[in-house]
Amino acid sequence: MSAFNFALNLALLKWWSSEDFGLYSILFSASFMILCIQNALITTPYSVLVPASDNPEPLRRTLAWGHLGSLLILAVLLLMLLPLLPFGWSLSLSLAAAAYFCSRWLREYLRNRWAAEFKLLPILTSDLLGIGLFAAGITAIGLHWGWSAVGVTELLYLMSLSQLLCSLPMLWHELQLLRSGGQHHWWQQYQPIWQQSRWSLVGALTTELQNRGYVLFIGAFFGAAVVGFVQAGRVFFGPLNVITSAWTRVAKPTLAQLHGQHQWPQFIRLTHLGGLGFLLFNVVFASALWLSWPWLQQQFFADKYPGIEWVVAQWALATLLFHVRGSYSTAVQAQNRFQELAMATIWGALLSLLVLVLVGLVNQPQWVIAGVLAAETLVLLYVLRLLLPARDKVEPQQC
Repeated sequence: MSAFNFALNLALLKWWSSEDFGLYSILFSASFMILCIQNALITTPYSVLVPASDNPEPLRRTLAWGHLGSLLILAVLLLMLLPLLPFGWSLSLSLAAAAYFCSRWLREYLRNRWAAEFKLLPILTSDLLGIGLFAAGITAIGLHWGWSAVGVTELLYLMSLSQLLCSLPMLWHELQLLRSGGQHHWWQQYQPIWQQSRWSLVGALTTELQNRGYVLFIGAFFGAAVVGFVQAGRVFFGPLNVITSAWTRVAKPTLAQLHGQHQWPQFIRLTHLGGLGFLLFNVVFASALWLSWPWLQQQFFADKYPGIEWVVAQWALATLLFHVRGSYSTAVQAQNRFQELAMATIWGALLSLLVLVLVGLVNQPQWVIAGVLAAETLVLLYVLRLLLPARDKVEPQQC
């Protein structure tokens, strides 16, 4: 998945103008912001509660029906609101964006649910199938109509179709789970979960605000072309977040099990190994990027993005902080301490917002990443303060 996303973003850099790339970046970032709601309300409770439960079947049904209801609500809201946005989008682009958001919502839920059950081979098979379908579709369009025919709208429709088709095998098993019952009282059964997930929702929203809020900010104040410039510098690092996501899907239920069994040494050892692994990985990757930069700059940026190297350097540091902080945040989530983690991200989002306002006032959009750097540093220190003194004093909370 990392290689695929990396190749796709590089291809879009060469094919598209900075305006088109900026528009795609806005929609791609918006999809993550929408998914953070799903992550807080459905997938994180699934990853934390189901692996640690002695009777997980009622939880599975409750969260499955919760996901179905949230997907239907999302689809209705998108169809109502997207045509009303003041961006001058065509109806076709609005429908393509709605299809992309909904198909991604469905796919990410299925991938997270199966990862929480430690069934990783079906996820790998589905990912490879999705990549193959997308590659075949975009090649067919390019050969028949030319590569210039692949615009933002066409790309979104193609991604939506490939995400839906590759999810069909996992979706079949999801339908069997839904047929087993639980639809009548799922909301009452979800109420205990909501007591924790509401804080997870706050934390997820503020995390997305501090990490991707700059996209909406510079899009509103400086335009899509500037978004394209800033996001172009992130191209080499964005796909690396897939690795973080993959690690989190496996580590979160594993850490939840260790926490539920009071195995603190193993719990903290796995957490530290994750943080150290991401630290070393980012250092090696950034070093390789620096050594190959003259060639990369000429091949992918040329004269279209002058001064991009400074943006790339900032993203290298921001990505390192994001990955290390993410490994420790996962450990705090596995302890079911969502309220405390939410406070960390609230402070991070406020700091990020303050930096963005200052950037807007001095009219220097190349400094927007400083908001991400400041927020990630603050949240990392806060999370370490939460986790390290906890040890055996932290008892598992019941939902």
